[in-house]
Amino acid sequence: MRPGPTCSLAQRPAARSAHEYTQPPYGRNTHVPPGFDWSALRSKSGERLEAQYLATLNELGKQAGMLGAIFFKAQNKIQDPAKLSRLVQMIDAESWVGMDADTKGDLYEGLLQ
Repeated sequence: MRPGPTCSLAQRPAARSAHEYTQPPYGRNTHVPPGFDWSALRSKSGERLEAQYLATLNELGKQAGMLGAIFFKAQNKIQDPAKLSRLVQMIDAESWVGMDADTKGDLYEGLLQ
């Protein structure tokens, strides 16, 4: 069963973490289509970032498997492009791969509230 619409705020760190796993020394294939990865988000700001983010949510929601299940019907709950840009910068500043599972879980729960 696929989850319904969600606040995609909790998905941003997951996207950043997936990006980290594509980099050395991991080099994993995350199955995120080119142009819809974390690099595509962090390279933009303002209205261009908002448009890219909406396109990314839509595209990732169409993917097969777990990726599609996570992003299925995801919605952008942040209507201010400046706040979205700041949030992307804050998430980008963290090393999500290095965090233990409990810390990540606590952060995700906090974002969902």
